[in-house]
Amino acid sequence: EKLIAELNEKYRLKGEYENTLRQLDRVDTALAELNARLAEIDDGLFSEEAAQRIKEQIIKFNIHFSAVSNALYGEKYALKVDRKTVKGRRLYEFSTFNLNFSSGKKQGEIVCFDIAYTLFADQEGIPCMHFLLNDKKELMHDNQLLLTAQLVNEKGIQFVASILRDKLPEELNREEYVIVRLSQREKLFGV
Repeated sequence: EKLIAELNEKYRLKGEYENTLRQLDRVDTALAELNARLAEIDDGLFSEEAAQRIKEQIIKFNIHFSAVSNALYGEKYALKVDRKTVKGRRLYEFSTFNLNFSSGKKQGEIVCFDIAYTLFADQEGIPCMHFLLNDKKELMHDNQLLLTAQLVNEKGIQFVASILRDKLPEELNREEYVIVRLSQREKLFGV
């Protein structure tokens, strides 16, 4: 009886292990199918047709990016894309031609990009919000803040930026431009 009990226990364990192996085989099969589908998607994303489409869209975007940056800085910024492989994964890397900016000018480049994207999205029929939420804009020069205010007003874009009062240009430090003022006593949501 003891031998039969041990034998039954071994059969039970064998059944559990076989069941686990079948489950692992099903998971391996599902993973192989999903990896094959991902490879198909990647092949589509990195095909010559997709690369050409991206190039065409960047050209359209750069028309806006260049115009906005020219209006704010007198310089024509442009976006570029490079195809790369990092750790075995293909990807597109987007960057601007303008490097080594000061932190203030980098903030200005971000503003130019955001405005340009909103205009591009409108042109392409891409739904997007028409407000830009920004931080660290006190690093931008007063002239660019003023030009930004004029440009977004002309284009129907709301520009929301948190800026210290003493860093705000006098022309923009008017009640009609201020939505909320915060201080050590007047905190957002009372927190």
